[in-house]
Amino acid sequence: MRIAACDDDAVFLKELSVLLNQYGEENHCNIEYKSYTNPLELVTQIERGVHFDAILLDVFMPGINGIQCAKDIRTYDSFVKIIFLTSSTEFAVESYSVRAYQYLLKPIQKENLFFTLKLLEKEAETVEKNILVFKSKMGITKIALSKLEYCEVMNRKIILHLTNGEECECNLRINELEEKLKIYGMFLKPHRSFLVNMDHIQTLAPHSIIMECGGKIPVPREKYAKIKQVYMEYIFQSRSSIVLGNVES
Repeated sequence: MRIAACDDDAVFLKELSVLLNQYGEENHCNIEYKSYTNPLELVTQIERGVHFDAILLDVFMPGINGIQCAKDIRTYDSFVKIIFLTSSTEFAVESYSVRAYQYLLKPIQKENLFFTLKLLEKEAETVEKNILVFKSKMGITKIALSKLEYCEVMNRKIILHLTNGEECECNLRINELEEKLKIYGMFLKPHRSFLVNMDHIQTLAPHSIIMECGGKIPVPREKYAKIKQVYMEYIFQSRSSIVLGNVES
């Protein structure tokens, strides 16, 4: 897990790092930890595309309080888990306006912190296989793979086409994206400029693939046989698929 902590008390940040290291050792969990004493520095890093799984954020800080800092963070990252650390419950209700994941009171109790980290770890294990995380024009973006129909190279940019009709620009190259998606087993590259989610193929024909959203993907003639083989193997492995008649022709 990649965790950031922001607090104007450097001594507290050091104590927190000891607890995080202890949790990592006891639970065989690799934790990358970054501390900040200036919330503006944290926001700047996130704006530049630095991604954290969770941010431990003090509420009372000079210049900009934790609630405002969280609002700024949400401008660039809608999914990071924000955990407020404070000696007062004054902002407990307001913390929900920025979708706070947890609210821990100072002095931090080891048991409470470890319980929260365990929850984070379990959630990360659950969603890691089903979520694509990348940097876009909007900031750090997460997309559920089930909602990604196909990817297309347009004007040297990659456009992700989603099931709801929305499009999202990704800063990766097509080969980099292909490598990231390879482990999921559901993505096929029928053309040098396209990656398709086989779960959303409506029709596979000798010259094109028609997606459920209506998108038409060109299929090079010399690749059709191989593409059909890969697709049919995937279909037969899917427990939710029922194949009727002869589909070999």
